[in-house]
Amino acid sequence: MQTVYLTHGPESFLPKPEPCVMAMGFFDGVHMAHQQVILEAKKIARKRKVKLAVMTFFPHPKEVLSCGKEKMNYLTPLEVKLNRFSKLGVDIVYVIKFDQFFAELSPKEFIDTYVTGLGVKHVVAGFDFTYGQKGKGNMKTMSTDGEGKFLVTVISKLDYRGQKISSTSIRNLLSNGKVNEIASYLGDYYETRGEVVSYYRSRIGKRFYADISTLPYYTLPSNGIYEIEMDMGDHIYQGSALVYANKIKLSLDGSFKHQEYQTIKLKWIRSFEIENAQLKQM
Repeated sequence: MQTVYLTHGPESFLPKPEPCVMAMGFFDGVHMAHQQVILEAKKIARKRKVKLAVMTFFPHPKEVLSCGKEKMNYLTPLEVKLNRFSKLGVDIVYVIKFDQFFAELSPKEFIDTYVTGLGVKHVVAGFDFTYGQKGKGNMKTMSTDGEGKFLVTVISKLDYRGQKISSTSIRNLLSNGKVNEIASYLGDYYETRGEVVSYYRSRIGKRFYADISTLPYYTLPSNGIYEIEMDMGDHIYQGSALVYANKIKLSLDGSFKHQEYQTIKLKWIRSFEIENAQLKQM
């Protein structure tokens, strides 16, 4: 998969236009609704025998448009998002730096520069995708702004039990500690990554405790105790996690083998009732 980073401004440049079908969106978390957009674009691209492209943005528009006053709680860092695009069969990813220069583009300028200017033959996006200054462009205006130079497919809202599947919905579940429900939105358990800061063995039995530092651009569940699965690459541990003050303390079964600076993955399975939690004595 080819990744192209673009910055809008006086000295910006675009790569050579390449015929493609493009899925567009921020795609934080790459949840089931996002996957639906990308897989529909993939189906069209394969049928037209052109490349499948994704356009995404960084940082989140809300951070820029609020002049940094509104902090964004991300579900996935950019590098993880790119990895998930690759697994979905994406050929090219255009990552646009969302800054004040880019935010001032009119809807027509955005389409001329970053859609027709990149050789896009067909755009696929969710029904609520907006573009251009103050989000004035939307999926109803895209065909007009494109002057018929490309086709547009709009993906309708995807629900789960009457709730719209969205990054915002997943953040709300995290803030309420309902991690067990997130798998139905993501297609897998919610995952964070981090590093082991310190660890020690219990005096009784084969149980280890570890303090974890979470890597940037992840959102932790609310304070509480959770069943987790920890992946260290060569070994998977079952255990529980205490989340407090944006920190994590793990309690793990078995022999713990840790390499310095090793990144670990945590899958958040479900929340525990305090009285039944393995970490209640910590």
